[in-house]
Amino acid sequence: MTNMDPLHPHTILNKLGSSLFAQNIIFHRSLDSTHTLAKELAAQGAPEGTLVLAEEQRAGRGRMGRRWISPGYVNLLFSLLLRPHIHKDQVFVTTMILALATIEAIKSRTGLTSTIKWPNDIFVAGKKLGGILTEFSLSQGEIDHVVLGLGLNVNWSPDQTEEVSNLATSILAETGSKVSRNDLLVTILEIFEIYYREVLSGQIDDIYRTWNEASMIIGRDVEIVSPRERTHGKVLRIDRSGALVIEDNAGKEKKIISGEVSVSLPHRSRSL
Repeated sequence: MTNMDPLHPHTILNKLGSSLFAQNIIFHRSLDSTHTLAKELAAQGAPEGTLVLAEEQRAGRGRMGRRWISPGYVNLLFSLLLRPHIHKDQVFVTTMILALATIEAIKSRTGLTSTIKWPNDIFVAGKKLGGILTEFSLSQGEIDHVVLGLGLNVNWSPDQTEEVSNLATSILAETGSKVSRNDLLVTILEIFEIYYREVLSGQIDDIYRTWNEASMIIGRDVEIVSPRERTHGKVLRIDRSGALVIEDNAGKEKKIISGEVSVSLPHRSRSL
């Protein structure tokens, strides 16, 4: 592992200083899932700001229960425990700010420009760089906790993994240079905390505007596939609830709550 860049929790702790996310760092070289552990800790009463960090996951998962593929010691795999006093309809904003913090930190540390693919992915040049998993729990109708997980491809060569070589990319693959995962993580958390404070104080309008500006699909013709339907249209915006607002083929606005988005549409003939 001499050529790798191991994570150093004490270094991360020192660089975070008095940050909310320096109060309770849980580090494992290997575990099933940072997300699963963070949820267990939340149920046990762990404090807001708990950071669960791992070098590798044996059973990492993404959205819709998909397997998250990541070799050890080269990427970022972590989950955050939040206990925000916000309405349950605003939970998606936590996904938004983690995505924004991630693309801004990548730009700051490497100069690489990345974009956001609704609802929870980070993309570069048409390939997936990272993904966010968001889950929350309610108590008496109010948010008890939110767990945000991020998997980010950093110093990995996806072409070495046939299963994802045509779908995924990494900072190393895009820039040709390795980046300190410790420094990148600290920068992500520093930016995230700034956004999070704004959310808690109700300053959300600018966040929605910035999120829409960073989206890779605004103004694009897309296909959205969900278990119930297949929808085509032009993306107008992402609204305050996190829904995708499109103009469908009949010229009507339609809100999409969930689904898989494809920017490249297949050819469609029109019926007269």
